[in-house]
Amino acid sequence: MENIDRNLDDNIQYIKGIFNNTSDLVVRKFKVGNEKKEYAAMIYIDGIIDSDIIQDFVVKPLLNTKTSEKKQIINSISEVIESTNVDMCTKRNEITDAIVNGKTTILFENHDTGIIIDAPMWRERSLEEAQGERVTQGPIIGLTEKLKTNINILRSIIKSPNLCVENKEIGVISKTQISVVYMNGIVDKGILEKVQTRISNLSVKYIVEAHIIDEVIEEKKSIFSLNKSTERPDVLASALYEGKVGVIVDGTPFAIITPTLFIDSFQTPDDYYLKTGRFTTRLIRFFCFFLSIYLPAIYITLEKFHQDEFSKKVVKSLFSDGELLPAFWEMCFLMFVIRVLTDASFRIPKSAIILVSLVATIVIGETAVTAKLIHPASLVTIGITFLASYVIVYRGLGNSMETLRFLFLLISLFFGFNGLIVGTTILILYMINLKSAGVPYLSPLIPFRYEELKDTFYRGDLQSLINSKHSYPDSKS
Repeated sequence: MENIDRNLDDNIQYIKGIFNNTSDLVVRKFKVGNEKKEYAAMIYIDGIIDSDIIQDFVVKPLLNTKTSEKKQIINSISEVIESTNVDMCTKRNEITDAIVNGKTTILFENHDTGIIIDAPMWRERSLEEAQGERVTQGPIIGLTEKLKTNINILRSIIKSPNLCVENKEIGVISKTQISVVYMNGIVDKGILEKVQTRISNLSVKYIVEAHIIDEVIEEKKSIFSLNKSTERPDVLASALYEGKVGVIVDGTPFAIITPTLFIDSFQTPDDYYLKTGRFTTRLIRFFCFFLSIYLPAIYITLEKFHQDEFSKKVVKSLFSDGELLPAFWEMCFLMFVIRVLTDASFRIPKSAIILVSLVATIVIGETAVTAKLIHPASLVTIGITFLASYVIVYRGLGNSMETLRFLFLLISLFFGFNGLIVGTTILILYMINLKSAGVPYLSPLIPFRYEELKDTFYRGDLQSLINSKHSYPDSKS
């Protein structure tokens, strides 16, 4: 790392070369003090600094200060510059890092020390409602793309000195700031250590999106998401109170929460704001989860292996009435079309959604059934399957459910109910071996921990939940 040169022009040429003489790099030379004896240069990128702050609290004091041979401006910087965020630097790489992060650098002739003023002015959208995790009651505000704004929101919820924020910079070509947040005295030390170690070992050229951090924390690939992404600051705050660790990446309006357990996918923020449904809501979600995975497979099994156990009237109504496609391919066709429609609905203009929905209704509903391509019962089965999946599709299990649904559909085609039983057993054994930041994924069910069941299949008493201490098994293993 090169030190700052005492020759001001050499420093300016070096910085211009590093930034490839980009047009928005501003270099303003001026003389410091009333006597105008010392040259200085202010260097910044146009458009990403607060020019009013720099002009009023930095430039004016420097131009009006009194300088002498015995007391030069660089040695009395704290008495001259009125800005609160001022740092000294001696390395050239510190200057370039500061400039790309929206800071202003001031260099002086015949001095090998520079000044960095932190006064950025990044453009960001206003605070908006969380779109993917909407609730019927409770806060509606969502995170934004700016890291400092998200930390600000989080601190407005958690007003405690125990909230710790560890800032890191990741990236070789472009450095991206991330923050690891946790509650000191509450966080599980084993989990925190794993997260810190895995992030520290990450080496990438750049970070555009938080998913790379998500993968690093997970460490091992799985069909289940071992971390939870949330756009709600109240969900993040609640997780920190439970001893979990959060990671926020600058530029991404989502926070990563670890560890994430299987049971977490069935909890929603409004569970803790509503009086109703504390005993039934989560049971319904569990039922919908299994319904979404197994219903098409059960239909195929009954159609292929157990038709002779039903009357001809039932067979004609539920399984076969001269359709062109076999039941298995009906299921595959419908799953494919609905998956395409789901994907398209997030990408096409909002004004076209109604038209696409109308076309889909005609193609899948009336035309396909009338033309004897698919059986009405197959359409109803897939419709119920996808409606059930949407109950929890935004809670981390969407991709897992799609994968398991198709796997069990294949198993049922060849092996029937016996295959489904064996497949389910293998799935449970697979999930038992999964760990999120060292914590068993199926905890507190496997290993069974009775004291943690008060917030699993039902939502327990809020006062008991708030005052109870959460702990995680095997987090240090």
